[in-house]
Parts: sequence; structure tokens; C-alpha cells
Amino acid sequence: MRFVVIPAVDILGGKCVRLEKGDYEKVTVYSEDPVSMAKKWQDQGYKRLHLVDLDGAREGIPRNIKFIKAIAAAVSVPVQVGGGIRQIDTIRELFESGVNRVILGTVAFENLSFIKTVCELFGENIAVSIDAKKDIVLTKGWLETTSLKAVEAAKKLVSMGIKRFVYTDISRDGMMAGPNIKGIKQFASSVNASVIASGGVTTGQDIEKLSKLGKNIEGCIVGKALYEGKIKIDE
Repeated sequence: MRFVVIPAVDILGGKCVRLEKGDYEKVTVYSEDPVSMAKKWQDQGYKRLHLVDLDGAREGIPRNIKFIKAIAAAVSVPVQVGGGIRQIDTIRELFESGVNRVILGTVAFENLSFIKTVCELFGENIAVSIDAKKDIVLTKGWLETTSLKAVEAAKKLVSMGIKRFVYTDISRDGMMAGPNIKGIKQFASSVNASVIASGGVTTGQDIEKLSKLGKNIEGCIVGKALYEGKIKIDE
């Protein structure tokens, strides 16, 4: 399995942005046009894109779906999408618009029967985002702390049919301080599923380390480091 580096296109108010540790008060706008940004990463050679509707994540209902659809139509590489997706009709609408993979967050920790249903309907095209801080899952755009431990929650979701997770260490996200290698390795080695690492990936060396952690770690998401030129595809 080839390790894949996936650019993040985070959308807030129709703009391409990055947050610091998920803090909606600490926003950097990188483009007024998320579609052109997505096309830029494709043109540079990246093979998959990670789109997040930040308004949707916070409000519990997709708010930037027109931009997501526009990106899916504008690029030829697979697109995965998360943020406020909690209804089967929304999932179906996204797939019909050309989205390749839907990533569920909050709903996965509130409604296991829903997860079982969508896995039966859409199979491996459904993934779950495990957003953790000190091994505790956060939901609702990282604004609400649960009582769930990341690995225990993931194991329950695997039993419902989930075969892939996006694992984010919130304390590292947007901080340009490197990923939590130990935490990612521990999580990936504890669950019987594919894992995409996220949070703090800053250098080519970070990517190299992640690619060697384990056979079920299939890629990583890169955000701020890519937008600020710290990582280039030729590395």
C-alpha cells in the first residue's frame, strides 16, 4: 500500500482557511476561492484532497456544500469530505456529486446504529474522524469534549463496519511542531483498520517517519505546512 500525502482544503464562510488547534477565533485565510486552491494542489501532483466544511462541523449541518460540489466537479483526483455530515440524504448527495469518500465525526459517537446502516449502504467509502486531545475524543467542531477514549471508541466503530479512520491530534493541529508520532503509532497498532494521520505534519521528515510507522497507516493530511511552503511535493 502506497503512503499518500493529502492536502487539506478547509472551508469557512466560503474561504480556504486554516485554524490553530481548531480554534475558530484563530483563523488564517489562504484563499478567497477554495476551488482554485483545490485545483492548485491537483496540478502540483497530489493524488487525493481532504475537504472540511468548518461551518458544518461547528453547526452540525453542511454549510459549504456548493463549494464542495464545485471542487468535486473541477478536479479529477479523489475527494474526501467531512464536516457536519449527519444525514444519509446528505451522504448520498455528496456521492452523487462526485465525492469519493465521506468522513463522519460527531454522529459516529452519538449514534452507532446510524454508523452500521451507512456502512451497509456505502461500505468502505465511509470513514470516521477521530479527533483526540490527550486520548479523549472531541466532537462538534472540536468544541465539545466527550468521555470517550480514542482507541475504545474506534474499536466499537470497527465492530459496526468502519474500516478507515482519520486520526487527528488536536494539540498539534496548525502548530507546525511535528505530529504526535507516539500517539499515532499507538492508535494505529490498536485498531484493525486503515489510518490516515493528521495534525502537526510540518516537514518531509515528518512524512517519512509516518510512512514507516505501520502497514495500516496509509497516508497523512497536510495543511498549514503546505500552504506556507514548508512541504513541497518534490520532497
